[in-house]
Amino acid sequence: MTGRLVGSQGDHTRAWTHLSVQVRQPNRASKRTIHPDPLSTHKWVLPLCTSVRRLVGSCWSAHKSFMRVPPATAIALLTTSLLGQGCRTDELATERDRARSAAKTAQSLGRSTGQSRRDAAAIPNEATPDVALGSEARSDAALASDSKPRVYALSRHVWIWPEPDASLQWIGFLWFGGSVELKSTEPVAGAGCDRFYAIEPRGYVCVDGRRATLEANHPVLVAIRPYAPKVDTPWPHRYGESRGLKRYAELPADKPERHSGPERAKQGGSVDPLLADAGVASAEPSLQLPTLPRGLREDRAELGARSTVAYSTETLLQGRTWLLSADLMWMPEDRVTPYPEVTFRGVHLDKDTHLPLAFFRGKDRPKYRRASDGSLEPTELVIARLSWVALTGRSLQDQGDRFLEVSDGSYVRAKDAVVPELRKRTPWGAAVGEQDDTGLAPRGRGTWIDVSVWGGWLLAYEGTRPVFATLVSPGRGGTPQEGKEPIETAATPTGRFNITGKFKTATMVAPGELIHSDVPWAQNFTGPYALHGAYWHNDWGQLKSGGCVNVSPIDGKWLFEWTEPTAPPGWHGVRWLPRLEPATTFIVHR
Repeated sequence: MTGRLVGSQGDHTRAWTHLSVQVRQPNRASKRTIHPDPLSTHKWVLPLCTSVRRLVGSCWSAHKSFMRVPPATAIALLTTSLLGQGCRTDELATERDRARSAAKTAQSLGRSTGQSRRDAAAIPNEATPDVALGSEARSDAALASDSKPRVYALSRHVWIWPEPDASLQWIGFLWFGGSVELKSTEPVAGAGCDRFYAIEPRGYVCVDGRRATLEANHPVLVAIRPYAPKVDTPWPHRYGESRGLKRYAELPADKPERHSGPERAKQGGSVDPLLADAGVASAEPSLQLPTLPRGLREDRAELGARSTVAYSTETLLQGRTWLLSADLMWMPEDRVTPYPEVTFRGVHLDKDTHLPLAFFRGKDRPKYRRASDGSLEPTELVIARLSWVALTGRSLQDQGDRFLEVSDGSYVRAKDAVVPELRKRTPWGAAVGEQDDTGLAPRGRGTWIDVSVWGGWLLAYEGTRPVFATLVSPGRGGTPQEGKEPIETAATPTGRFNITGKFKTATMVAPGELIHSDVPWAQNFTGPYALHGAYWHNDWGQLKSGGCVNVSPIDGKWLFEWTEPTAPPGWHGVRWLPRLEPATTFIVHR
């Protein structure tokens, strides 16, 4: 395929802060799609995906792909359509230049960080929306209150480089309103920037005063910080669904006539059809923003119907309410249908709460008891949809149905229940539930995740011990069909993968220009597929997505903070560096 790149220059390093790709349809004569290797250091890296709801009854898939190229072009691809499978890399850089950049990055990483890795944070047994989990859970505001010198992000995608050299591949990024502690207060000049600063625990940030600053009271930072994503909660923003809307850098004002849309239409004036059902602002807004750095706002003037919206606050002007989007654009509230907050959560496993257990999807399910003749009959009690019960592990057959015994002595029909199944062995061959004497455990905490596509469940393990169980919503096409790429059938790829990149929020583009705004807790595991939070549905355990593995925002946050590699405090995105740190194994099966 080919792609036309459109963006705005972010700073003097010529790193583009936002890019969209307008893609021609691939050649229909070609049935095979070649997916680039996400682990290659000189090809596509860390793509993401999501699902867009209510399209043919479910969801489309999307992804974000990230790539670094030599300083001659220095373009970072941030948003692209999954239909096109990304841009042709030969249009952006030569193989020789990309190979040289990759080798240079690898050498720099070895010099700057060696083989050290972060100690794992303790994981609590119970997670609630307002409880911090691990070292990543502190809000950027709390981090910024520390007295140590920090660098503050004034825009999105403030890149973190392994060395003071913007020609290398990035290893992470900051987000507007966020900050990270400095390792040294002495600037270093390097390729693409005169003032690089070393940050904790590794890497360098270019501080140019436009996209990043050392001033905690920088006027732009003070103005935008209240509207940055709240990453200390499972829901970094508030969310809704677009009914078709336009986005405005400033609130629109009808200064010449100052009439409502319908009144102006009667007088023969032109009316924006999206504003025709409400008055047009004729005064300055009560909430004003300063001139913002390039790259902070996405280059998107409209959100089509069924796209999703993320926003941080609202303001009332002339009787009409306006929402401030996650990228600080104004949207009319009357063109947005709010989503109810998704509060489903999985189960943390310990000595008191353990497998087997059963979740219930789809609808409420009855409990059964033994009748006087020994058969099973339904009781007046029901088990609520998305709740769970502890099982004894015993079952019986009755009238052609299999029933599972609940810990309180009642029964549930097996076909009504979602029962996560314990694996017998870890990915490295140790017996699950036993002490690991293999000597083959991976570095770090030995974290791994097991997902059943058709079962609709996920189990997270630490070493040989299961620690978490929940419901998920995989691809609406189930598992891949022979002879077809997963994307063709909206299937979730099966196999053994690694978590290769983690992003606290990421806007994703789907076919038809449908947008999922600021999807939370995205973790890439292969190609354009990711484990991520979904705020647009509450139908857990069902096949829903375009191929990604959806989890609730609460579960998404916990998993994000539990998996490896760890996102250092203040970092909004992190790339897995295989030589330096472990990665959580991600297993997907039927």
